[in-house]
Amino acid sequence: MAMEVVGYGDRWSVQPGESIQIMVSTAHPRYRARVVRLIHGDTNPAGPGYKERPVAAAIEGEYAGREQGYHPGSFALVPNAEALQPGEGFTLSAWVFPTTPGERPQALLAKWDAVTDAGYALLLDAAGALALRLGDGRGETATVSTDAPLRPFTWYWVEARFDPATGKVRLRQRSHTPPNVPSSTVETEANVAVSPAATVAPFTIGAWSAHGAGDREVGGAHFNGKIEAPSVRRGGETVAVWDFARDFGSDRITDVGPNGLHGQTVNAPMRAVTGHDFSGRVSSYLLAPEEYGAIFFHDDDLEDAGWQPDFAWTIPDDLPSGVYAIHLQAGDAEDYVPFVVRPRRGTTTAPIAVLLPTYTYLAYANEQITWRNPDSPVPHDPIQHLQAQDHYIVAHGLKSAYDHHADDTGIAFSSRLRPVLNLRPKYSTALILAPQHFNADLYLIDWLEAMGHPYDVLTDEDLHAEGSSLLVPYRVVMSGCHHEYWSGQMLDALEAYLADGGRWMSLTGNGYYWPIGIDPARPHLLEIRRGQNGTGTWRSAPGENWFQTVGEPGGLWRDRGRPPQRLVGVGMSAAGFDRALPFHRLPASHDPRAAFIFAGVGDDEPIGDAGLMMGGAAGLEVDRADVALGTPPHALVVATARGFSNSYLRAIEEVTAPDAHQGGPDNPAVRGDMLFFETPNGGAVFAAGSITWFGCLSHNGYDNPVSRITDNVLRAFASDGWPGDGAGQDLQGAEEPPVTSANERSLG
Repeated sequence: MAMEVVGYGDRWSVQPGESIQIMVSTAHPRYRARVVRLIHGDTNPAGPGYKERPVAAAIEGEYAGREQGYHPGSFALVPNAEALQPGEGFTLSAWVFPTTPGERPQALLAKWDAVTDAGYALLLDAAGALALRLGDGRGETATVSTDAPLRPFTWYWVEARFDPATGKVRLRQRSHTPPNVPSSTVETEANVAVSPAATVAPFTIGAWSAHGAGDREVGGAHFNGKIEAPSVRRGGETVAVWDFARDFGSDRITDVGPNGLHGQTVNAPMRAVTGHDFSGRVSSYLLAPEEYGAIFFHDDDLEDAGWQPDFAWTIPDDLPSGVYAIHLQAGDAEDYVPFVVRPRRGTTTAPIAVLLPTYTYLAYANEQITWRNPDSPVPHDPIQHLQAQDHYIVAHGLKSAYDHHADDTGIAFSSRLRPVLNLRPKYSTALILAPQHFNADLYLIDWLEAMGHPYDVLTDEDLHAEGSSLLVPYRVVMSGCHHEYWSGQMLDALEAYLADGGRWMSLTGNGYYWPIGIDPARPHLLEIRRGQNGTGTWRSAPGENWFQTVGEPGGLWRDRGRPPQRLVGVGMSAAGFDRALPFHRLPASHDPRAAFIFAGVGDDEPIGDAGLMMGGAAGLEVDRADVALGTPPHALVVATARGFSNSYLRAIEEVTAPDAHQGGPDNPAVRGDMLFFETPNGGAVFAAGSITWFGCLSHNGYDNPVSRITDNVLRAFASDGWPGDGAGQDLQGAEEPPVTSANERSLG
């Protein structure tokens, strides 16, 4: 099931007149490329089937194939400098916090050329002990080790001295432990006959120089762990001291020594992490930067695959906004490189906009942890349902911000400058055996096309960069089906849009949940700090919940005083994996303010009892109203989905003590709510409260209650007004939605 041709683009959103560069790797001598417009990406025969439209483009044709590889692993490098050459001897020192010692050699501080075996490298050897390696560049090397392996997740002060006059090497490692744990110190001396050679290789921290790849330096012997305060001395004189407690949000490392030997990080290691003297008195690096002088390196970090471009396409002025892809084909193998064509900045081509949740796509990019879970909550074995994309992800070590590093710590960064193989049409997840994320959002694109609604397509990255000015021209904006990750700028923009009379169709479950950090200088890179709360696959270490990129706390938006209910009326309530259920109307659905929503829907008609995602409209993750968390008092909860199995459990952030009543049959908070309310200046919000809503849109030839409700709301929101427009502006005495956190049985 190998993928024999793979590609990616340098951007996910492009407007007419701009160019997108495409990078391709294939072992085939030739491949073909063409442009298609994506309409429906699910190949399931129970639905409309796969739909694409060919687009005439000058780039269509045949290209020479070549293989392009990956060079993962983060480290820091300082350009070659005479002061760092080994000729007059040296002393290397640093605080180190190894997390996988003993698996293989791992370089700490090095001016080492792995191609010629020249220079010097302070490292952990294959046994995990501190060692110094010297090489003369002519085939002779010598290594001295303490033969005392370092313990994982323990701070050590390490030091290595080399005197070329005597050939003596001195090594010292001292553990830094809590007061009730004995510290250990190991010292070793040995004479060596090898004189280390000068080398043009850079000085590296967290790896050594393996070779160059074009204009990129590639590391080897990558270190897993933290390094703090690395320094180089000659005799008694300081050559360099790098202070990692500076430049937290950048790829720069600053030398505070006399020579100004500054450098940069490669592949986005994690910064703003605690150092050896972290006291726990504060939880942010902004308050005590001296306690955060470490960088956390990993051998699987990858900021940029760095492939060379094969071709570029300039978007024609008359190309409609939509979802497109470059289709690559080599022999019988194929790949798609999706991207969005948005309108030119400051213009629109339709009254309706679809905001694709590209930051959520990026958080889940190449995710594999859910189907690797030996205790997977689904009734089938996910490993038996992997697709070619999954096998490629594993074979090439690609990971998401849900996966773990080799040391089992969580991955804090995800980049779009690499192939993202689960961002593809025709792809279904092994977890639910149906599309999720991007391919599930194509259900909405297909429905808009089938129903004849004109629309523009925008992305999270567009909204983050442009704010509410992006949304204001549209009468109505529709979310994706899993709009989970939001920057502060995006939330501010949506709030401003609604306050100014905008109309928002929140067709998502588990939306507006996690904050993210986006580096202004590196917009391709998404940062996540998960804190100690929320439904996720890892937790931040103590003191490490603040974004290095934007200087704000991570965790959940609700923990920062911005719960989803305050914005759209509903928020994360429960998650489950066996099947989705239909919604059923509530008395509020007959309120004159909401009557337009249910035109053509029977009083007792199930809303979404068949669909392409888990078989129903309310499933996977569902949201509920809760006035205690900010649901507006005049909001109408017009339908609900209840009766979930024990596969569905209440969101963990709401459970303060464990009991046996957190599942669907016992806990009334395990439900999905459909909701509507007006906002100032003629605006409104409709929230479906479920991830699987889109999967029902095409059922029965697009003639079903989910399709009907979506169409009713969209047509009303896209008009100058809707039945009952202006109702709800006088909110005194409005019936409030239920207060769930106060009166429902739960210890959480």
